[in-house]
Parts: sequence; structure tokens; C-alpha cells
Amino acid sequence: MKEIKFGIIGCGTIANWHADAINEIEGATLIGVTDVYEPARIAFAEKRGVKAYDSAEEMLAVPELDAVCICTPSGLHAPLAIAAANAGKHALVEKPMALTHEEIADLIEAFDRNNVKLGVVSQLRFSKAVQALKKAVDSGALGKIVVADLSMKFFRSQEYYDKGGWRGTWKMDGGGALMNQGIHGIDILQYIMGPVKSVSGLARTLVRNIEVEDTAVAVLEFENGALGQIVGTTSIAPGSDRVLEICGSEGTIVLTEDSVTTWDCPNMEAPEGLLDTKRMGSTAADPTNFSIAGHVRQLQDMVDAIREDRAPMITQHDGKKPVEVILAVYESSKTGKTVYLSK
Repeated sequence: MKEIKFGIIGCGTIANWHADAINEIEGATLIGVTDVYEPARIAFAEKRGVKAYDSAEEMLAVPELDAVCICTPSGLHAPLAIAAANAGKHALVEKPMALTHEEIADLIEAFDRNNVKLGVVSQLRFSKAVQALKKAVDSGALGKIVVADLSMKFFRSQEYYDKGGWRGTWKMDGGGALMNQGIHGIDILQYIMGPVKSVSGLARTLVRNIEVEDTAVAVLEFENGALGQIVGTTSIAPGSDRVLEICGSEGTIVLTEDSVTTWDCPNMEAPEGLLDTKRMGSTAADPTNFSIAGHVRQLQDMVDAIREDRAPMITQHDGKKPVEVILAVYESSKTGKTVYLSK
């Protein structure tokens, strides 16, 4: 079994999830890390017992390195992923994979041209609850899908934005409540519902002192004819769980965070042990309140994809979809017009 050697670019909070996940996977090894802030990379490397590289370029030049996890601020995701591709390395990049349509095109071109693999982190897709919901919708168990509601009413303090420095800026965050906090929910929404046809949205900065939106709402029409709505905010107290409700002509399923809390589907029984009506803990007010389980599953998929020379479950072509929906909300809010997404 080929050992897959990883490096991590960016030694902030989320890098710990990646390092811990790599450590859980047989035949996967973390060999080095890098960060533009020297104390951060040195401390992280010492904690993990690996080498601290002075730059991403230095680490990407290491011949035995197979892949990198990109855990930097969002504005650096695409440039660093492209650098990895040009160095012949596979990459797993945190969300969002890019911030603009131009970056999306450049990213896809780089990985296609260099024939290396890109995985885009959306760990929720790997959960049993999401997969059960996907199966129910795809099988027709809910009948004709009529409405999909996504509610993401979170709390992030002004201190949260001020402490990060890059957070809440167009250049490095690419957006606010939707692009940073809401993208996971939007990815699951379009993964379950299929392609989005059109978007009408409003994005506003109502409470926080930031460049980007802290509150947004949108109405969606899907290619399958269903309608949907998105509510995303980081400016309410105390914050509540992310809720996705899929309603069809013959049943309804509700996903709260990554648990199924309602399974009202006469045509299909809920998988044994799936329904969780007493779930506890969420990222509504604490962005670090989640386990490494999803990252372990996604890192395992990435390792398997490299070994088996196949595409990872979530590629650049999948990762672009939620970004395009979010950019459509921003464009609609700016222009006051409905935005139609190209197929």
C-alpha cells in the first residue's frame, strides 16, 4: 500500500482538523507544514513532530510530497492550489475553493492541465444523514420535490472578525455570512436538489463593522422546477443550528446540522439509528464545535483517490457550484435583478 505523504499550508485553527485526520488514516503521513507567520509554523511543526518549511514554494518542491491540505485564509486558496497543481502535487482545499469566476476558471484549468487531483472540503457530504437524504430525494421517495428551505442563523461577534484580520474583507474572505459560514449549507442544498437555475437575493451589512454581508436572503429556482430559499446571517444572538428542510409531494425530511431530526417519508423508512431528535452541539455560535469525523472521511477519500487514480468525491467541478450560487446572490443584490446560472 503506497504511503501518501501530506503537507499542510496554513497553520491556523482548521489545520488541526486536517493534521488529526491524517493521523487517523492508515498509510497517510504528515511530513511538513508551512505558514507565512513564522511562530505559527514553528509551533505547529513542533507539536506534530514534522518539519516547518519557510514557504509554500519550498515545501511544494519536496519530491516525496504527494499532496497538500490548504488551510489558509480564503483569499489564498486558489493561488496556492494552482501553485500545488503546477508543482505536480494533489491538493485538498478548504472552502471556498475560490472567490471569483476568474479564479474558478484558472483553478480548473491548472488541475486539468497538470493531471493532478483537487478535493474541495465539504465534510458534511460524507455524513450518513446527508447520504440518506440524498438517497431519499434521488429515489423519488419524497415524490415531486416542491420546496427546499435552508436556514443558517449564526452568531459571530465583532471580536471574531477583528481578531482574524482577514475575516470580513472582500479580498481575503470573498464574502461574509454566505461565503464563509454559509457555504457548507449551500453546498449540501445544491448537492441534494441539483442544479440551480436562477437566484434573486439581498445581501446586507446590518450589525457588524465589516466590508461584507452579515445577513443575506435569497430565493432560488432549481432546474427540476422546485423553489427554495436561503437565509444566512452571523449577526443574531444567540445563534441557532443550521436547518435544511426538503419538502416533497409525498414527504418531508429535515436535516439539523449533520443529523436527521425529522423523517416524515411514508415511502421509505429511515435507516436504523439515523433519526436524532436530541442532538446537542453546533457551530451556530462556536465555529470550532465540530468533530474531526467528517475530515477523516474526506481525507480517507482523498488518499483512496490518489492510490486508485480516480477523482475524489468532491472535485473542483463540484466545489465551484456553491461558490457560483453565492456569487449570484451578491450579483442579484447589487443589480436588483434575477441572476440565471449557466449550465
